[in-house]
Amino acid sequence: MENLWNEAVADKAITGLDLRAYSSRLIGRDPAMVLHGGGNTSYKGALTDRFGNERQVIWVKASGFDLGTMGIEGFTALDLPALLALAELETLTDGDMVAEVKRARLDPQAAAASIEAIVHALFPAAYVDHSHADGVLTVSNSANGTALLREIYGPRVMILPYVKPGFDLARQMRAALLSPEFAEADAIILEHHGVFTWGDTARESYDRMVAICARAEDWLSARIPPLPATPDAATDPVDIARLRGAVSRIAGRAMISRPVPGVPASEIAEIARLSRHGTLTPEHVIHNKPFPAVVGDAPEKALEDFAAEYRAYVERGGDKDLIPLPPHPHWVLLSDGAVRSFGPTLARARVSADVAAANLRALRLAARLGGWQGLDEADLRALEYWELEQAKLRAQGALPPLAGRVAVVGGCATGIGRAAAEALRDRGAVVVGLDINPAVKDHMDRPGYEGIVVELTDEAKVSAALRQVVNDYGGLDILVSNVGIFRAGANIEVLDDAAWDASLAVNLTSHRKLLKQAVPFLRHGVDPSVVFIGSRNVLAPGAGAAAYSVSKAGLTQLMRVAALELAPEGIRVNAIHPDGVFDTDLWTPEALATSARRYGLTVEQYKARNLMRTEVTSKDVARAVVALADSTFSRTTGAQIPVDGGNDRVI
Repeated sequence: MENLWNEAVADKAITGLDLRAYSSRLIGRDPAMVLHGGGNTSYKGALTDRFGNERQVIWVKASGFDLGTMGIEGFTALDLPALLALAELETLTDGDMVAEVKRARLDPQAAAASIEAIVHALFPAAYVDHSHADGVLTVSNSANGTALLREIYGPRVMILPYVKPGFDLARQMRAALLSPEFAEADAIILEHHGVFTWGDTARESYDRMVAICARAEDWLSARIPPLPATPDAATDPVDIARLRGAVSRIAGRAMISRPVPGVPASEIAEIARLSRHGTLTPEHVIHNKPFPAVVGDAPEKALEDFAAEYRAYVERGGDKDLIPLPPHPHWVLLSDGAVRSFGPTLARARVSADVAAANLRALRLAARLGGWQGLDEADLRALEYWELEQAKLRAQGALPPLAGRVAVVGGCATGIGRAAAEALRDRGAVVVGLDINPAVKDHMDRPGYEGIVVELTDEAKVSAALRQVVNDYGGLDILVSNVGIFRAGANIEVLDDAAWDASLAVNLTSHRKLLKQAVPFLRHGVDPSVVFIGSRNVLAPGAGAAAYSVSKAGLTQLMRVAALELAPEGIRVNAIHPDGVFDTDLWTPEALATSARRYGLTVEQYKARNLMRTEVTSKDVARAVVALADSTFSRTTGAQIPVDGGNDRVI
């Protein structure tokens, strides 16, 4: 474990709080110390209020901020004497504690401080750091963990038994800090929970934290040879989609699934056994439930077994007023050694994946130390269903309507395809764009909204792209098939074969190939929907556009047949027929001006030459795509919807 302190950077800090933010980021950037909002830090100092009175203040990491990225805005200022007075109480419910800590805020609009604010207040040091260090917790959760910790650290590190975070921990910490041992201590380790260090300077506390965490990692490295390398599991993407579909059904909503670094298949049985004895740190139960599911050749049965086991775990708590969480797993071990995480959004699935990876490494190490003895299920259940954690979940609010859904849009570098991709993204879907134009990667440039450069007439490359989508996100729910070309108009008499063949290859055959490769994944999707982008020319063709009109008519017929074939599997297939969509690359200002002159119109008049006298844009078409993809038309298949402002020839 590397000490990342940079004196040149630290010297740029103007205030003690600036230094606090800097050293907090150093801790947060190391996933072996904290993951996704875990851990917390604080700084004590003084400030003068508006009445000229000097007040003793503690700045504590606010809930919802991430140590790895936050600045001083991530700390909430609290009245230090008020917190110390709370610590003197014999009893205080967690709900009342939260209310009192909120009351101690200097700014009543500030974010809620960490649940461990009182604990931080008790330390007689300006800087206090708290991490959930993987190495320390791996040792703590291993067989004879307490004895091993004492062997590693000796008398200068206090080892305290686990108590639930909140006021219970504050009372335990108060007693420890008043004990004679604290005067000689460099750190405090809370079994199964994490590490506290402190110092008069930010660097002193940080250096102590790194030293404590590194000692555990060094001890593990000396005792255990490097873990065997894990070969990439060759899980069939169709099996991944099937698993994700089954998890989504149990969850009652679409789930994103992310790959987690796997393990040798020979270790799955032992890891599954050990994982039933607690998580690496208690907060991991919030992200990933108390144990994973183990799935073999019959995923549906394995998930039913998991659901039954999870319900029994909840019921053993004996709280009849408790509202159980959906009984789906947040991570799954597959028999081939592959591991998958699940979450209702990409962000949540990524958190679950990272937490699963940390737990897997710890379990593999602990197996080589003789066993795993994490917290018992009563302690895990008490935290998973802790009123304060439940309040956090409720505060997250409703998810976007397409959250958890995975969409693929073909032909989306520009124009209608791009607008459709953006509209699906804005409604919460994960969207992957496929296009031969490299510009697709310019705007689809991040996880969950990414572009893949692919020739859609090449079926092998289309297949590879879809397999990648399913591996990265778990499945496929929405397919928007939009790719198309329009060659310069020519009457049939002079239409050359190359133009004809190219139009059919791109405007028709490529759509068939994309649909063919997508169907095995769509049948396991959540409310799966296919939308083909056709053309007004299907119902009202124009002279000189034989290749384009015939290809779009063929695409419409393909849609109708697909609707017949796929309806029994719950896959909806529909088409949109746009017309007069001029905000695309096909229409340059020069082309628009030329066409307008041909009809004796201004450009603005030409753009609105439909029955409604209104301009049709790519976003108008995109809204129709979303309506066909979400629940708006959940009982509609085989439909052809015009988005053209009204065309008398079509009507």
